[in-house]
Amino acid sequence: MANTPGHGWLGADGESYLSGVDGLIAQGYFSDKEILSYWPAGYPVLIWLLTKVSLVNIGWLISLIQSFFYAYSSFYFTKQLSQTKLRNFVIPVALIFAINPTLSLSSLSVGYESPIASCMLMTVGLIIKFKLSKTGTRDLRLILGVGFFAALASFMQPRWLLTSLVIAVVWALTTTTRKQQALIFTVVIGVMAIAPLSLIQRNAVAFQKNIISTNLGITMSIGAGPDTSGGYNHTGPDVPCEAKSPNGKVTDSDLTKCVLNWYLKNPVETLRLSWNKSIFFWSPWVGPVANGTMARNPWLKIDPIVKIGSQNKTTNSLINGAAGKATSATWVFGGILLLMTGFIWLASRGGLFKDIGLLAMTPIAVSFLISLGTIGDHRFRLPTMPLSLFLQVLGATVLYRRLKTGSFSTTFEASA
Repeated sequence: MANTPGHGWLGADGESYLSGVDGLIAQGYFSDKEILSYWPAGYPVLIWLLTKVSLVNIGWLISLIQSFFYAYSSFYFTKQLSQTKLRNFVIPVALIFAINPTLSLSSLSVGYESPIASCMLMTVGLIIKFKLSKTGTRDLRLILGVGFFAALASFMQPRWLLTSLVIAVVWALTTTTRKQQALIFTVVIGVMAIAPLSLIQRNAVAFQKNIISTNLGITMSIGAGPDTSGGYNHTGPDVPCEAKSPNGKVTDSDLTKCVLNWYLKNPVETLRLSWNKSIFFWSPWVGPVANGTMARNPWLKIDPIVKIGSQNKTTNSLINGAAGKATSATWVFGGILLLMTGFIWLASRGGLFKDIGLLAMTPIAVSFLISLGTIGDHRFRLPTMPLSLFLQVLGATVLYRRLKTGSFSTTFEASA
């Protein structure tokens, strides 16, 4: 932090968030600066509150708070794992969380990705603690905690409403009693609803529109079309869309419906784009397959691959040529293989193991599906990356055990 200008780092949409903060500083909570309706206002509002502590040191505050949040959430998640039969995986999981350069350094960035990654770790950690709890008195506090982190994540990025809702459904379905299921649904959804309602209320006053933001349809249209790749850089004609409103302007809602309708009418193109978006979502940060908005990943400042590739044309050709493509493809599919191996192993064990596997996989799967409906961007996997790494550590251990002993032992937790 001390060696970074401003003691912080602008993420992919950093200027937009800080521009929103400028509007909030100038006009207050109900600022009508246009950027606060296009982008969800939640993350700028949180930064604006930090400026009340110190505007001069806002870079320090953002970096410190996000870093401590990520550190504590990593500790909390692994602490709950240590109470289960997965306790011998705690050290490798904790080390991977700590030394993964993208996750650790992204906590310095002005962007919602790192805080939401921390929210996901806290959410799954709290649910594991709930399942381990033998006293009913803690149940409500733990459910309220999950609702709070779901609300916080949704406040920063509203598409996490869907993710949080699916997590609540999975959690409830893996709970035995009807009373607990009802309590989970009621409390989590009730607390989580505060986030979108507060954003709608703010925009209703500021813009006289009952909306959360106006960029969903535009984002979806970027990833759709007959001649585009499905990534962030749109090419070719846009999806045709006619205005439905009396003023003759195409609204964000109109655009969303038009894109969905285009997907239904063009199944072959939908499959092509879905394949591309899948590769983009899981692609590395650099190399010939990389696709997305992680160019400002702080890790890339010291990434040895980037440094090697910038030395001369020969090394650059090697990294971006056939060898680089083969390595990138191995990286993509190898990562997916480890992820799925870890999940399938947990699910096959049943009981609490299966529940943990489902809870870890749910936000990953929902984020991936949302990417298929919008754009393929490797940045979109960053908020669920700790959970992916957790499953990949398990998958790597399981495959190592299989190669070493010739079997998927059900008792290898003791020697993990």
